[in-house]
Amino acid sequence: MYLELLKEMFSEMVEKKDASLIPKYYHQAFELYANGQTHDYAYFLDFHEKVYQSNIQYKVSYDEKTFMEHDEKVAARVFFVISKPNEPVKELEVILICEFKDNKIFKIWELCYPDWSKMPEFQHK
Repeated sequence: MYLELLKEMFSEMVEKKDASLIPKYYHQAFELYANGQTHDYAYFLDFHEKVYQSNIQYKVSYDEKTFMEHDEKVAARVFFVISKPNEPVKELEVILICEFKDNKIFKIWELCYPDWSKMPEFQHK
């Protein structure tokens, strides 16, 4: 159930760059733990609103052999192909554990390579 919800979020929100769906998929007390950094719901919302306004494009795929679901937690290996006009395509590999609460994403622990927070595509001030 939660794995399908996670995949739906990637398809409907990330690939379509629709930040208005964040309240649908993410709990108000959401926390992201990514490559040694911690971000709350407000940061996550602001960050995605800014990035989604750029000309970046996403394509998400999965290593389905890595999917695990237990109670309200999902683990997965996810790949993001990101592209911008006139720039080389880049691929991010993300290993994540996602916890749900009230049928929304409550916490995500992720390791991302390369580290998205250091990439110029995601530097919006």
